[in-house]
Amino acid sequence: MFGNPIFRNYRSRMLYAGIWIVVVIIQSVVVYLSTADLPFGYLLADSVVFSIILACCIMLLWYPVRYNQWVRRTWHFNLVAHVSLACVVVFFWLLTAYGICYLIGWGNDDYHRFLTISLFWKALEGMLFYTVAMLVYYLYVYVEQLNEKTSNEIRLNRLIKDSELNMLKSQINPHFLFNGLNSVNSLVVIHPEQAQKMLVALSDYLRYAVLSTNNMYSRVADEMENIARYLSIEKLRFGEKLMYESDIDPECLSAEIPSMLLQPLFENAVKHGVYESLETVRIMAKIAKDNRYVNIDICNDFDTEGVSQKKGSGTGLQNIRERLRLLYGTDASMQAKTENGVFTVMLKIPLKN
Repeated sequence: MFGNPIFRNYRSRMLYAGIWIVVVIIQSVVVYLSTADLPFGYLLADSVVFSIILACCIMLLWYPVRYNQWVRRTWHFNLVAHVSLACVVVFFWLLTAYGICYLIGWGNDDYHRFLTISLFWKALEGMLFYTVAMLVYYLYVYVEQLNEKTSNEIRLNRLIKDSELNMLKSQINPHFLFNGLNSVNSLVVIHPEQAQKMLVALSDYLRYAVLSTNNMYSRVADEMENIARYLSIEKLRFGEKLMYESDIDPECLSAEIPSMLLQPLFENAVKHGVYESLETVRIMAKIAKDNRYVNIDICNDFDTEGVSQKKGSGTGLQNIRERLRLLYGTDASMQAKTENGVFTVMLKIPLKN
């Protein structure tokens, strides 16, 4: 799962080597100051040999740590295993380094005496380095596992978000087809030429809707062009009863918003405004932007006397809220209000960097 952290990169290798160079220098100086009857060369060689072999042993300790991650044991077993491993490693280290240093100091009885006396302190030093190395290794494994878990959670959340967004889009698309075919059906017998025009417009409209399922975002210009197709289809059905006006800042045309986000708002305007009204209904779209947001207002008036009291399920508005939440968190907002016979939905969508 994770490689040896010492060999992870050039910097870590240099850091590890630097630590042992410092250890060699400190050991040589301290022992020399406390043992004046031995030449500094012997003490330096002693420290170099013991440190190099111990450094190699510590590098190899990474692999038992790795193995221990895959085998679940009780803490009693782990404690006994580490104490046993520490004794084996320290014994091997002392035996190997002692033999090499004994040959280096051949014929120097004072150094051999020092070498034998210092074995106890070197054993304690080995145990200390073993403990520190194990703590560092386990800390490294813990941090890497935490990072991997966080990364997996991010990927999982992204997959869940994509699945939820695709589900929300799939809830909209059948509604497009149903409304369009229902409109064509109402004109086939009475006005076949208008029905033919509507089929062409519906084909272009659905083509854009299908292609948009592969795109998370679309330009405002493309979205509003398709909205115009949709309203042209409905206008063939309702005639002068439907009026559409737009006030779009040209600077907003290239801004990106979630694909097909506005469609449910215009469908609601037709369904609850035009369809149920006895008089002409005006649908108005106003789009402008400031430094951070694209501000979109969609409003429609309705006949308060002719409209029925039946309320919709609110699926369209809830769909928009969910998509905004998944894509922007709390950065985006949607508000709806009814005032003086006009229903208005106000969207604030963050500009993409």
